Amino acid sequence: MQRLILIPIMTVFLLTSCMTPPSPPNRNGREPVRQIDPVEQLLSEAAIALQAKRLTTPLDDNAYFRYLRVLSIDPDNAAAQLGLQRIVDTYLAWSIEAIESGQYRRATHMLNKARSVDEHHPSINALERRISRAQNSTSNVYRLEPAELARRSDALVGQLHELGRKADKNDARVRITASSDADGRWIYQQLNAASVNRIRAVVELGRPAKVELTHP
Repeated sequence: MQRLILIPIMTVFLLTSCMTPPSPPNRNGREPVRQIDPVEQLLSEAAIALQAKRLTTPLDDNAYFRYLRVLSIDPDNAAAQLGLQRIVDTYLAWSIEAIESGQYRRATHMLNKARSVDEHHPSINALERRISRAQNSTSNVYRLEPAELARRSDALVGQLHELGRKADKNDARVRITASSDADGRWIYQQLNAASVNRIRAVVELGRPAKVELTHP
């Protein structure tokens, strides 16, 4: 009878002796909290600010400030350097959009924002000259007769072809104003039909219908 009792006791002992005891919890009974890398945190916050177009403002919550903090910790951080480049590219793009819409004060403001981030960017001087030329340019406005536009008359087609050739010859910027998208697209198509190079134009909804050519 002793042998029958001894065998299961030894088996239980062997099984329990092979089990790895669980690691003791912290004194407060909670799992240890993983420490967040400050660089990762800053890059994540900077990406959110960049997506929200908080590039350099507000002062205490922008992408530029966070990328600079990353570079103060890790001067060779590629993600932070790329983030600064994206900020500059965004400001330059906004400056070009402002030039094309005739908002030269805004164009200069956006250019200066780009310069404040990277004053040695190769596109800054060229864009500054472009703004200067645009400010000293001449604009001519040609109003389109509503009745002629409504029936797509041959006379209006001829007028738009002539304007297209003039815009092409003078390398003019073109702004089209029309009361509907359909009218705006049609006007643009007629301008392009007579030009050698594809015309770049800004189309906006409004009245009266007109074509504005701006050239040096």
